[in-house]
Amino acid sequence: MDQPTQRLTGGQIVTEYLVREGVKYVFAIPGHGNTALMDAFVDRQDELTVIPAMHEQGASHMADGYYRASGQVAAVCVTIGPGATNTLTGIATAFMDSMPQLVITGAVHTYFTGKGVLQEIDRPHADNFPRMAEPVVKRWFQPSHVEQLPEVMSHAFNAMLEGRRGPVLINFPQDIQAEEAEVKLAPIEQRRPRGRLHGDPGEIARAAQLLLSAVRPVILAGGGVIAAEATDLLVKVAERLGAPVTTSFNGKGAIAEDHELYAWPCGDMGSFSGNAMTREADVILSLGCRFSDRVTSSYTQGVTFDIPKTKLIHVDIDGFEIGKNYPAEVGILGDAHAVLSALLTELEKAPAREYRGTEYFQRFQDLKAQWVEHLRPQQEANHSPITISQALAEARKVLPRDTIIVTDSSCPQNQVYNEFPVYGPKQHLTAGGFSGIGFALPAAIGAKLGAPDKPVVCICGDGAFLQTGQELATAVMMGIPAVFLILNNGGWCGIRNLQLNLFGEDRELITNFKTPDGNSWMANCTDFAKSLGAAGERVENPAEIGNALNRALASRQPYMVEVICSLDRPWSNMHMTGWWDITVPANRGEYRERYEKKRGF
Repeated sequence: MDQPTQRLTGGQIVTEYLVREGVKYVFAIPGHGNTALMDAFVDRQDELTVIPAMHEQGASHMADGYYRASGQVAAVCVTIGPGATNTLTGIATAFMDSMPQLVITGAVHTYFTGKGVLQEIDRPHADNFPRMAEPVVKRWFQPSHVEQLPEVMSHAFNAMLEGRRGPVLINFPQDIQAEEAEVKLAPIEQRRPRGRLHGDPGEIARAAQLLLSAVRPVILAGGGVIAAEATDLLVKVAERLGAPVTTSFNGKGAIAEDHELYAWPCGDMGSFSGNAMTREADVILSLGCRFSDRVTSSYTQGVTFDIPKTKLIHVDIDGFEIGKNYPAEVGILGDAHAVLSALLTELEKAPAREYRGTEYFQRFQDLKAQWVEHLRPQQEANHSPITISQALAEARKVLPRDTIIVTDSSCPQNQVYNEFPVYGPKQHLTAGGFSGIGFALPAAIGAKLGAPDKPVVCICGDGAFLQTGQELATAVMMGIPAVFLILNNGGWCGIRNLQLNLFGEDRELITNFKTPDGNSWMANCTDFAKSLGAAGERVENPAEIGNALNRALASRQPYMVEVICSLDRPWSNMHMTGWWDITVPANRGEYRERYEKKRGF
């Protein structure tokens, strides 16, 4: 049926498509470069909620957190020039972790392009912001006529959601936002591909036979398992094989972490059990994991992986990743859900493995018990200030099982990964690929909008809070009741420990916050939160952490629990069981020797 024409402005066309696509939230900062688009939003406020961010990076992280928690796309709307460039860290974070968001930036009027008008980036090319963003978006558009917008919007959503997902940019000229045209808006289902990418049946059959012949099979679950909503299938395959399951940062939550087959994480910040299982495996089934340096212990042979001695079955929706860092015995291009479904059918042709009485299973359980005991001294330390491990352990005791945890980079990210259990998909949100400081707080705001019926707790350090803490204003203005657990140790703790452990006891620089007279300096994050209208309290006694979090959850408002933690070693040390390659200069003597010894394993 032929569609009738409608006379709409460019801003109205974009708004109509957002509504049709089911977009509920636009995270935005207004400016002169997006006024006509913002005006178009005014008439659709019953269908589209515009959330005021305080910084454009925060707006992008909010949209990212919203998608990770809900599986629904949000839009980001910012102005030209610095408004656009401020989004880049957020866009890159989403791109690295394959998270879609539609970023709409103001752009130069088409008839002024190249003149160097206010905030135009016009060297070496006119209106050149899209080229800055090009490496971190799946596709970018810069329409020059209103009539192009229906196709631009259809293509944008297709690009975001097909295959390996990711962000898309529309650089939207100001005149095109305001001009009108007669356009036809086709139903979105006529422009959208459907279905999943299925792997080659012959390769899946080969993978099944390899797994059935394995004595020590292991499954490595990456973020692709959660993106494909394949976690139930993952558990069925693991139970069929008796295969321990370990995860990448973005795969955490793919299996309940109290399941008997959960191995705890592998990699540089992995566990005894996770690294031992992957290192000793004869066959590894990898699902949606790109084998970064963090999960592989910087590719050092025999630390986390022993490939190709261990045979690798590598499944990924992006063929670029297969064989990129390790040779694959079987490489399968496909969606994790579709491949696991077909693989399970193949495995069910053979009897299920009775694994609980095997020596392999018993060794695996013993290693997990050793890991729990290894963590216990830091978790139960009678130390003041509090250790991060203890803060996390106390938090886990009181937080509901379905709590969504959003973590930031450095100690909070690494220690939640290998110490703090979660029990389902989309319960652990972190910037696993880009690992940017400042992600967690705005992402938690977005996550709470995406999952309003679940507790959402941001866990970040004081350094991260000082980067994006102003976004608490958004939570207060919109009444978003996320909880913000700030682990305040008055410094860049993870990097400080790297400096001292790797370079020498006298080599710390700007990682211990100090005043000009040399005294330690610590932000009062709670008072800052209260100044913005949030509730909050400071905690220095570990026995009070649980009570504080219970008060925060019961408050039904934005609430900060600021825990004063130790910056001093060994109380601030993380639990590194693998290896991460941070090169030590040759002139650092014993530290270089220690590095070389560790590097060689």
